Amino acid sequence: MNDDQLDLGASFDTSSSAASTGGEKPPRVQVCDLRPGTTVDGVYLLSAKETRTTKAGKPFYKLRLGDRTGTVDCTVWEVAAMDPGLKTGDLVCVTARVTEYQGRPQLEASQVSPAPEGTADNRDFLPSTYRDVEELKGFLQFHIDSVRDPDYSALLAAFFTDPGFYEAFTTAPAAKVYHHAYLGGLMEHTVAVVDLCDFVGQQYGRIDRDLLVTAALLHDCGKTRELAFDTTIDFTDAGRLLGHVIQGVNLVFEKAKELPSFPEAKLQELLHCVVSHHGELEWGSPKRPKTIEALVLHHVDNLDAKLKGFLEIVEGSRDAPWTDLRNLFRRPLHVPRAIHQEEDFLPPGEDGPAR
Repeated sequence: MNDDQLDLGASFDTSSSAASTGGEKPPRVQVCDLRPGTTVDGVYLLSAKETRTTKAGKPFYKLRLGDRTGTVDCTVWEVAAMDPGLKTGDLVCVTARVTEYQGRPQLEASQVSPAPEGTADNRDFLPSTYRDVEELKGFLQFHIDSVRDPDYSALLAAFFTDPGFYEAFTTAPAAKVYHHAYLGGLMEHTVAVVDLCDFVGQQYGRIDRDLLVTAALLHDCGKTRELAFDTTIDFTDAGRLLGHVIQGVNLVFEKAKELPSFPEAKLQELLHCVVSHHGELEWGSPKRPKTIEALVLHHVDNLDAKLKGFLEIVEGSRDAPWTDLRNLFRRPLHVPRAIHQEEDFLPPGEDGPAR
C-alpha cells in the first residue's frame, strides 16, 4: 500500500528501555501512560520539530515526541527552554505538564534538553510490532519453503539468504505513518498478505499458487530501500525520488539476473505483480493488474493495509464509541465492542482469535 501522511493511533509493544543517568534507572512514563493533569520528567525520541509564531508574534516550538508505545504532540512556549541544537532523531529529556486536546494527551514543556549520551538506543524508542518477532520469522520461512517451483524457490533463496536484505526486511516498518508503521511492520504485513493470498488461491482455479506466493513475499521488498529507520522512521532520498514500487522492481530484476537460468516469461509475470500491486494509476501504480495473480495480490494487499489501519485507529479511541474524522478513512469509525469489553484488545495472533 502507498504511505499516506495521516496521523493514526496505534497499538504498539509497550515494553521499553529505562533511561539511565549516572548509573541510575528512574521510572520513565511511556506515551501510552500519559494522563492529563499530571507532570512528567522523561526521555523521548524527537521525531519532528517546527518553529511557529503566536498571533502576538512570539516564537515557540511544536514538537512530536515518541517511544515504542506511540507519539505525542508537545508545545514549548518559551524558546529558551529548549536547546536550539536539538534535531529530529535526537533523544531528549523533557519536563512537561500533560494537557488534553480533542480527547488526546498533549505536553506543554518547561524544559527540553539533550539526553545524556548512552541513555538508550534510539531504536528502543521507535514503535515496534506487538507480535513475537521470532514467530513471525517462522511464518515467513514456512511460506518461503512452501514454494515448490524451482525457479521461484531459487529466487526467494537469493533474497532471504542475503544477510543484509534479511535483516532489513525483518526489521523495517511497512510505512511511515499509514499502516504497520513500526519496526517489524513490513514482515508482519507480508506474512498476513501471503496468508490471505494463499487462502484466496485455494478458492479459485487457474491461479499459479507459487507465482502468487512469491509475488506476495516480494511485493513490498522495495521498502527496505524506501524507508530509513535507524533513528526515526522516514523516507530515504531514493524513497522520495523513486518510491518502493520501482525499487522493488529493481531488486527483483537484480536478484533474478544473478540466476542465469531464470526464465524470462516467469520474470515478467512476477515483475508485473510487483509493479501493479497498488492497483490503480491514481494510487501510484505504474501499471494496473492484468493477470489473475496480480489482481489477487493487489486486493489482498489493500485489504490488509485497510484493516490494519482501521484497527490502529479504533484502538486509539477505545474510550469512545466512535472515532473522530481525523483518520485515514476521513469519516467517523465505529469502535468494535470487543475493544470496550477487553482490558487489552489484541488483534489475531497475540492471544486473540486464531490467525
